[in-house]
Amino acid sequence: MDWSPDRALRVRMALALCLLCVTVVAAIAATGAILTLLLGMAIAVAAPDPELLTVEAVVALGGVATVAVLAAVVWGERTAPEHAVAVTGATRVDEESHPELLSLVRAVAQQADVPVPTVALAPTDTPLSLTTGFRPRNATLVVSDGLFETLSTDELEAVVAHEIAHVANRDAAVLTAVALPVGAAERVRELLAGPTAGVEHGHPSRAGYADALLTAGLLFVLPVWVGAQLLVASLARAREFTADAGAVAITGNPAALASALERIDSAVANRPGRDFRTTAVSAFAIVEPSADHGDGILAPIRRVIGRLFATHPPTEARLARLKERADER
Repeated sequence: MDWSPDRALRVRMALALCLLCVTVVAAIAATGAILTLLLGMAIAVAAPDPELLTVEAVVALGGVATVAVLAAVVWGERTAPEHAVAVTGATRVDEESHPELLSLVRAVAQQADVPVPTVALAPTDTPLSLTTGFRPRNATLVVSDGLFETLSTDELEAVVAHEIAHVANRDAAVLTAVALPVGAAERVRELLAGPTAGVEHGHPSRAGYADALLTAGLLFVLPVWVGAQLLVASLARAREFTADAGAVAITGNPAALASALERIDSAVANRPGRDFRTTAVSAFAIVEPSADHGDGILAPIRRVIGRLFATHPPTEARLARLKERADER
């Protein structure tokens, strides 16, 4: 096998991390301004001595509070990979329960020359697979009961190879990092929308006061926020194409991956609401549910916007590339 992590994707990831810094600085600056204003008003009302209300004191307190907010958001992100696994209800498998699956994962990981990831099984009929983790040695591969029922052995191997390619490229860690400010706002949105996906498996929302404050700051720098979302979506789409190419290089079987994608796409379209209620799952899954843009005059506009912010390329585009690789072989 002649395959190594994609260099073009690495360049994209480096650029994404640079732009992440711009986004975080803008969001934190806006959040800091809000906190400084609120603290100034609080001191003006509560301070017994008006002389305490100095510009230096208010700015200093605002700066400390802003750093505390950023630290809280970053600290919360340390559990993002574990939370993505937890919201699916997946539990770790062992040799006794699923020896064939573990043997397959080990064989594919050895072919790609990456550490064997932890394997977890999600109790859902939806054919789901995703990989998460900040480092290859700490990666977790999640597959679902529905994946075994839907795919053949060759198709399952191709899907596992796709996920192992994500591990080799380290793109899951970068995607989690660049989504940090967007993720904080998304957690707040999901919390306000109703029960989060993790509740079903005993894991409530991770949204907190720090997320709410950072979201307020993002609202004041809306163009930067939109740019960050476009950045995350673009990187997410690119990594899927690269992982498809990696899977083909590992298995030498583009037809198996194409067939698997078709089956998964069809099955997910029938039951997206239950198993894809959170971006912690949908952004990292091998296939994203197709959005319903409705009808009417605005439908074309909604479709264009949907494509810009989609975290996965259209399955048809992925199948076309796989067909080209099959023809080449």
